[in-house]
Amino acid sequence: MRRRTGLSIAMLAMIVTGGPPAAPTPAGGASSGFWTAWGDGRAELSGYAITTRRYGTPRDGKAVLIFVTEPMDRRVWIKDDAGDVPAADRVNVMKLNQILKFQTGIYPYSVMTSVFAPVDGGTPERFSPVKIAMSAQEWCGHVYERVSPKPGSFDDEMRSYFHAEGDRDTTVAAPAGTLFEDALPIQLRELDGPFAGGKSWSGSIVPSLWSRRRRHVPLEPVPATIRREEASRAGVKVTRFTLAYGEVSVVYEVEQAAPRRLLGWKSSDGDEARILRTARLPYWQLNRAGDEKYLEQLGL
Repeated sequence: MRRRTGLSIAMLAMIVTGGPPAAPTPAGGASSGFWTAWGDGRAELSGYAITTRRYGTPRDGKAVLIFVTEPMDRRVWIKDDAGDVPAADRVNVMKLNQILKFQTGIYPYSVMTSVFAPVDGGTPERFSPVKIAMSAQEWCGHVYERVSPKPGSFDDEMRSYFHAEGDRDTTVAAPAGTLFEDALPIQLRELDGPFAGGKSWSGSIVPSLWSRRRRHVPLEPVPATIRREEASRAGVKVTRFTLAYGEVSVVYEVEQAAPRRLLGWKSSDGDEARILRTARLPYWQLNRAGDEKYLEQLGL
């Protein structure tokens, strides 16, 4: 069920409650093993060679997946840069920034999707997101979309250059336990315990914001399955997860050994990605002339 409002859903939430829906109460903190790997103040960056279809033609490009933990203010879901957010409102999240760049004829595409998933438990599936934001830029115009999950629904804010989309704010019903495809690159890595209890999964999933945009279909939960199997990729033991909904399927391969990187993915839409290299870096500090050399550590 969708409803349209004159004010942004997030704005209404802040007016009524003083902020967006809060994170679930943690069922327990993340393990010491998780923090040993992810509490060093650096980010994990992986470069990928990708092929994606746009306008009916395969396009070669590059992608970067950036994983990093950071504190956020649960009242507004903004990073606690200053470190002065009260402890009760401070939430550690795993942030994933996924950057995709490719060329279509004369003009380029640049797509970035950010996922923010609390580190502590408290939801049926670990690392369930509290915010997903996607922006896409190309020479015709640009689009921004933000999804804010909450119990039983999610808020969807759209800001678009294109008339058919315009500025829209909707609330979409979602069954309990609904997953979000954009968060799967975090969840399927099983960074602090098995996904779906180590078994295959079935339920409802919200397709990724970018895939939904390319298909020009409403953003809403759909029945889906995720099949789990053990496999080998170039002599490396992997866990293969096959997501399927409607006519869409996506295969993710995750290395079984630490750090359990996402080695690649392939979709029925014609998208394919292959990991190049990985590095752990404080990338936000590497902005001086000459720091471009670090791209070599990502294979870019």
